[in-house]
Amino acid sequence: MMCGCNDIRQTDYRGRFSVTQSGFQCREWSMAANYPNQGLDDGPYCRNPNGVASRAWCFVENADVLWDYCNVPMCSTDSSSSSGTSAITSGCINTARYDAIYADIEAIKNSIGNDVDRSHFLGGIVRMVAHDFMDYDATNKRKPLGQDGCLIFDSPMNVGLSSIWCDSCPLKQLYDAKYSDLSRADFWVAAGNAVIYLTSVNNELDLRNTYYWGRTTVDSCPGSDSRLPTTAGCQSVEGVFLERMGLTWKDAVALLGAHTLGRGSSQFSGHHGTWVPNDKEAQIFDKKYFEELFRRAWSPRGVGTSDQDWTTGSPNSSSPKMMLNTDMCLLFDIDTNKQCCSRTSMFKPNGQNRCESNEDVECPMYSRDNPRIEAAKAVKNFLGGSAPNSNNAPFYNAFTIAWFKATTNGLDALKPLTDTC
Repeated sequence: MMCGCNDIRQTDYRGRFSVTQSGFQCREWSMAANYPNQGLDDGPYCRNPNGVASRAWCFVENADVLWDYCNVPMCSTDSSSSSGTSAITSGCINTARYDAIYADIEAIKNSIGNDVDRSHFLGGIVRMVAHDFMDYDATNKRKPLGQDGCLIFDSPMNVGLSSIWCDSCPLKQLYDAKYSDLSRADFWVAAGNAVIYLTSVNNELDLRNTYYWGRTTVDSCPGSDSRLPTTAGCQSVEGVFLERMGLTWKDAVALLGAHTLGRGSSQFSGHHGTWVPNDKEAQIFDKKYFEELFRRAWSPRGVGTSDQDWTTGSPNSSSPKMMLNTDMCLLFDIDTNKQCCSRTSMFKPNGQNRCESNEDVECPMYSRDNPRIEAAKAVKNFLGGSAPNSNNAPFYNAFTIAWFKATTNGLDALKPLTDTC
């Protein structure tokens, strides 16, 4: 049986990997005199003719190196797992190409004519990258998943992302036209980095120094959507970010700070509104999300329904604001009781409570002996000090570390961004 992944000695490997573990491009096997009749005339791909090596390899196009091993993923006994000929590994990504992706994302951003659509585009790219890495499970050695450019787009967990990545979507059209030789996984992360740079205050958050490439794209990732966090509360956040991804509470809070970009839509997720005051501010990557979470009076909306979330101010506002349970629980102990208000002491000029309901029930903060107090500490740290201030450094620094961990989790053979490959 011919195998498309790293099976035993890979004598019969016939996958499409064509880049070695060191980033060298494979040569055509027809150029190798020692292997003229091994059925290796199908292209410059990793192979293991006659089983002479412990795993797939190839002769390479490099004056100083004759050949090199290939990092081909392990086969799975699950026939629907991520493997086989659908796997694609990137060629070279140097700084010039990385910068070109930045420029192309900026051009698309500037071509979008209204704030709602623009914030959806920007936030959607970052969300797509996050949904790709949040299915990583370090405890599952057979099928860890992670940043592999694979999502189940018709899953309720990924609703709305099909409007970011589709044949008629600007982002995919850009990829198909200019970057299809890159793995989808590498391209998505670079696009996410571009959005974060372009929307950060004064372009302060440039993640190029922590960008590594060489990820593999797969076209099938069954069960990946079941690993994503639900909006129920921090038990889900803890399970995904801490237990499976191996991150800290500070990392998790920093990554959730990306909610400052984009918006929720009742058409897609059932949660309607922005995490920040309006759609214009939802195009700025800063600490506003944490300020809103900490300083506003939030009350539950839709209690008892699957779409239960939180809002502030008038329920009939033309520009509704929202927080999910997974946002609120970073600061308040609401997993077991959501019938409360985050700021019962806040009042409108007419004396009405800003919570509009639940005026007498204050959402409890975490006790000092609760492990989730680390999440609350992170929220307060990311405020940058006493209000008002414009200090985004605590958030930006923590996000840089968390984003790097999340986008490289389980990937040991990635290569740093350099001027030449």
